[in-house]
Amino acid sequence: MILFRYLSTELWKNFVITLLSLTSLLLFTRFIGLLVSLTEENLGVKDYLRLITYFLPLLLSYALPLAALMASLFLFMRLVQDKELLALESLGLSFEKLLRPVFLFSIITLIITYFITLSFIPWSKHAYRTFLFELTKRKIENGIPAKTFVPITNGLTMFVKKSWEKGKNFAIVFILDETQKGQKGLIFAKKGWFTLKDDILELHLDKGSVHLISKDYSSVQEIEFQKYVYRTRLKELKATRTPSRGEMSLKELKEKTISLPPNDPKRAKYITEYYRRLAFPWAAFFLPILGAYLGSMIKTSGRVTGGVVAVILYLGYYFLQSLGISLAETQKLSPLMASNIPNIFLILVLTLLFWATKKRLIRPY
Repeated sequence: MILFRYLSTELWKNFVITLLSLTSLLLFTRFIGLLVSLTEENLGVKDYLRLITYFLPLLLSYALPLAALMASLFLFMRLVQDKELLALESLGLSFEKLLRPVFLFSIITLIITYFITLSFIPWSKHAYRTFLFELTKRKIENGIPAKTFVPITNGLTMFVKKSWEKGKNFAIVFILDETQKGQKGLIFAKKGWFTLKDDILELHLDKGSVHLISKDYSSVQEIEFQKYVYRTRLKELKATRTPSRGEMSLKELKEKTISLPPNDPKRAKYITEYYRRLAFPWAAFFLPILGAYLGSMIKTSGRVTGGVVAVILYLGYYFLQSLGISLAETQKLSPLMASNIPNIFLILVLTLLFWATKKRLIRPY
């Protein structure tokens, strides 16, 4: 019991430190990429705190399995270097008994990863897209900038060659409208202005034309106008936008899959996303156990070596899953089987290690 508590404490201590370090690094890297595109948005402290809240679930879902692997690997590497594993073996303790705290640790990290993946990631992706919508609304309120493609909302993009009076008036206007099902619209006008009140956007355009094209390009309509008012309610566009696969819950993914015909290529993508979410959290279970075996076999000291081994293992897992997803989306392999390729591989490896250790074919530490 004392040994179990000691190993568990060391595991969780390594895990917390590693998880905080990895999450901070990933968050910093993500923000560096965002700063390039958001420098002109005049974001406040509150906005940045919101972004951190939205990014954390996704970053944690990737950092948790790697942190769990590193925690286990570092612990057993240290036990080997300090000759503690050798001392425990001389007392008659088998390696399988030393794996018990790792096994419990793996179950807990699996549950945490599942909870974040299934509950928080769809919410965070939806909230982030909503935040980008709010940024677009702010940009519109501040005026339409010249020579910049402005995504007013999902499916509605505007470009003006010249603008004045803080972007309220403009000339040489192009609007791409993809908000209507079954057709695309291109609106051109020589000049115009806009008003935004109570989430109702009104674009007043002068001397131009409307071009309507069906999605299959079988029909084209052209209408010329002297004055044209394009009116849309931003809240309605926000509410009716199609959620991405990442924003959907498992139930929504399943319902969407059922609603699509069997030969629709999108069906394979939705069902693959469904099984991917169920499969990936298992990395947080299998990798720490594998880390214990490998950590007890590595003779060199230092966390750098352990970190390199952990990253290589994690990238290998991610590569196998990416390969499986590609095979599933192209309908070359069952989505259930394809999503679990890395898990099946790890089960085989761990089974082989367990058998070889039991038969004394290999000897940890």
